[in-house]
Amino acid sequence: MVSKPATKQTYSVDRLMHDMALTLVRDFQNSLTDPGFCRDYELVLKLCNLSQIRGGIPTTDETMSAAQFKATYQMASLFKRYRFHKDLYTDDELVQQAIDSFAETQRRIACLNLDSLCDNTQWILDYAAMFIHRTLGEYSDEEHRSRCRFGKKASVGVPARQACEAARWELPISGSRKQISWFDAEMRDIACVQDYWAKQLDSAPVNGAIYQETSCLKLVLVPKTFKSLRSIMPNTTIGSYMSYGLGEMLRIRLKRRGYDISKLQQKHREIAKLASVHNQYVTADLSSASDSISVALVNRLFPPDWLEILHQSRIGTVMLPNGTFVESQTFCTMGIGYTFPLQTLVFLALLVAIQARILPRSRWGRISVYGDDLIYSNQLHEAVLSVFPQLGFVINVDKTFCDGGFRESCGGDYFRGVDVCPFQPRNGSAAVGTKAYEAMLYKCINGLLMRWSEHEIAGTLHLLVREVERVARSIKLVPQDFPDDAGVKCPSLDAYTFLRDAHVAHPKHVGHGVYRFAYLRFVPELRTEERHEPYFWSALRGRDRITDYSTPAPYLELFDPTTVDRINTATGVAEEREPTLIWEGLNQSARSRLNGRRLSRIRACVVVSHTGKYQRQYGCSCFERRR
Repeated sequence: MVSKPATKQTYSVDRLMHDMALTLVRDFQNSLTDPGFCRDYELVLKLCNLSQIRGGIPTTDETMSAAQFKATYQMASLFKRYRFHKDLYTDDELVQQAIDSFAETQRRIACLNLDSLCDNTQWILDYAAMFIHRTLGEYSDEEHRSRCRFGKKASVGVPARQACEAARWELPISGSRKQISWFDAEMRDIACVQDYWAKQLDSAPVNGAIYQETSCLKLVLVPKTFKSLRSIMPNTTIGSYMSYGLGEMLRIRLKRRGYDISKLQQKHREIAKLASVHNQYVTADLSSASDSISVALVNRLFPPDWLEILHQSRIGTVMLPNGTFVESQTFCTMGIGYTFPLQTLVFLALLVAIQARILPRSRWGRISVYGDDLIYSNQLHEAVLSVFPQLGFVINVDKTFCDGGFRESCGGDYFRGVDVCPFQPRNGSAAVGTKAYEAMLYKCINGLLMRWSEHEIAGTLHLLVREVERVARSIKLVPQDFPDDAGVKCPSLDAYTFLRDAHVAHPKHVGHGVYRFAYLRFVPELRTEERHEPYFWSALRGRDRITDYSTPAPYLELFDPTTVDRINTATGVAEEREPTLIWEGLNQSARSRLNGRRLSRIRACVVVSHTGKYQRQYGCSCFERRR
């Protein structure tokens, strides 16, 4: 008798999200002592009709108290980024909507005639061009080449699942004719690069070539919200190399002007919080911002020396997901290395020019731009609403706030000075395995506890805890500096009352304030890397760092920035990213021929794969203990 293979246990994430939403409504009814809070939405959730759930989302009101606003905003935003298995739009419908949106943007900016604009707008463009020229200074080819490196994501000829430093140097290397000429001018004089390519050509077919000339880029669509996809455009391999260097140069020039992109997110949140109280600043957002920056506008604003190299780093012909080819009027989409700093500089220059045009210098206020997140004085808003559409930009009215007590910028949401940022689960999958489901439960618990006290959401925490016990028997406790999906993050061992009656895997004290505890960890699959030369070459140039993750200290460095990515990977919605190069210890060892002592273990170069699985592991760290 042949036994059947064991069926892998799966759990419904859709059902979890529905039950969590229903329980949250009831928790808020209790904490606000308002049995009528979101009563209609509660009835809709009970019916389990997805179209009614999407259509019956509660709305916020300026007359609400901060507590009511925060709870209502949480319910309205809970499913914004989560897509159910059978949602309102099918995959094909989302793709077609994204294609139509891109095509409409192309038609809109193709109709622009910057020479026919009124004198007022022409003055603003001239001032913005002067601001950009003074910010950038002269283009330096030497500086550009010194800051170039290959991108971290997919490029033409290098799929996302194979993306790593060595894959970028595999022949043939993609690029346009001008990109190849620029790249080869540097590489032809570097002996080690030529030797590495010669080795590949010796083992390649007779017609092997170093370069692959590319004349078009492919538009790729990735998840954004339940009703829309985000368009990105992977560059050629050489184009990603060139555009990364240009992006670094733009960031440095902006920093010299006082706009440090690495710190602007936090500054925007602080300004948004203040603006929600004193109502002196507008927080604005643009629809399809990067797609709306036209070739004509960039030609009008940027100096000729910069303009030439910026054009050289891009390709204008685009292949849409349906197979059609278009000549894009967009200068740069997401996926090109300099897109984000370039759009930051363009919008900043335009806002500075508008302010200089309509206000005397004594009345100038704060202007700050991070990508398409704009902050400027209320006095400029009417002018912005007039000038920006003339240049092809569309103000997103749903995310632009000029009056009232609410402001939103860079992931910060504030109502009358109170942080009302909601917890929003990301795009998920209908069913996941046991360990991935447990990790998702921890992520929900930690995400909610970041925004709510345990007493405000007691019922929801009870639901999630019971689910963890059902799939894992006991709940893992981890210190605050661990990832959200490793376990319940606790500032101290007795911090939460909702865990007192739960089955907890209590950390074991091993002495000197150190505890040993179980946690979940996403362990990626490894593959041996035999193409060492590209990594050595990159390390010698001083751009990439090879991190040894075999030691305990860098654990958080590996996982902290990619928590969301790991959950997405586990649920089937992994984003494109480059694997990490690490060193793995082998079992082989040897003794010195000089003194007979045992030498360090032999180490092999490996690459972290995009795939992997969650595993239960043990670690040691400190917990605070209340007295």
